[in-house]
Amino acid sequence: MYRLPTLLFLCTFIGAATAASANPLPPTNPSTPASDSETLVIVGEQPGPGMWKVARGNNVLWIVGTQLPVPQNMRWRAKGLKATIAQSQEILGEPSIGVSLKQIGYFTALTMLPSAMEARKNPDNAMLKDIVPPALYPRWLLLRDKYVDEYNTDNEDADIERWRPIFAALHLYSRAIRKSGLTNTNPVWPVIKESATKHRIKITEIKLEPPVSNPRTALKEFSASRLSDLDCFAKTIARIETDLDAMRSRARAWAVGDVEQLRRLPVSDQRAACQEAITNASFVKTLGAQNIPSQLETLWLSSAENALAKNAVTVAVLPIAQLVTADGYLAKLRKKGYAVTEPETE
Repeated sequence: MYRLPTLLFLCTFIGAATAASANPLPPTNPSTPASDSETLVIVGEQPGPGMWKVARGNNVLWIVGTQLPVPQNMRWRAKGLKATIAQSQEILGEPSIGVSLKQIGYFTALTMLPSAMEARKNPDNAMLKDIVPPALYPRWLLLRDKYVDEYNTDNEDADIERWRPIFAALHLYSRAIRKSGLTNTNPVWPVIKESATKHRIKITEIKLEPPVSNPRTALKEFSASRLSDLDCFAKTIARIETDLDAMRSRARAWAVGDVEQLRRLPVSDQRAACQEAITNASFVKTLGAQNIPSQLETLWLSSAENALAKNAVTVAVLPIAQLVTADGYLAKLRKKGYAVTEPETE
């Protein structure tokens, strides 16, 4: 799979597998951001959550719940997962969205790379200070100076002040979680892939590939247009100001396998606003990438039901939010009549 930077960004925010819907964020005071003096340190082997069991008749689907961000430098013990994989007939990967070389061509992709990188910048060379509301911009500066070490006004390509608000927000968010002892690199899939390869178990990618009939036109349209992304920017700033402690708590709960704590902890997530900024953009229609969350949900549910129909044992990977929320994928399977068993807490 080849992913253009612009499309990779779209995948990050639109994919239903990335997160549950956002809850409203509380009001914030820019002069008193939430304390982030604590850096989460969880070193060594950790159990992570157990597996959810979905059954119909004698066939079983075991689901592993993933969490992002997670503690840095932790090793995942996987609670008997390797033995389950050894007995399985198929592994279902985490749902994702992508663009393949078959759709746009290898040389077309290469020639589009410079334009795709340029597309992250604001049209007409606008700066963030020209776009972001005056009351919000000082809060951005405070967090930028605290978390974005590589910020460089001497290098235009590295000047985050020239980026679109949504790209700047994503970059700031990734740097903030890293400095808080967290990472968006999940330890789950490498363990699963290694075990599946060892036992020669089939891995099925749950990958949605929207038709891309005219990528050049879509990229040109995106580069020339503004996005309605200030709400995404504002909510990302607010989340960093107020939610770092909760992010650490969720990461810690996932690391030690505390599913009830994960269920109780509220999620103040900016991604719904960022999804909306992308899905409402005209270039998305040009790409044909509409209704991505519902398409991904349909694709995963269909794949899971097919696996349950033909395999005695299947292993799947899903974000934890899809397993513990009332409207997640697991809840949809339960409504369809499948028997669901929660993992035991150690």
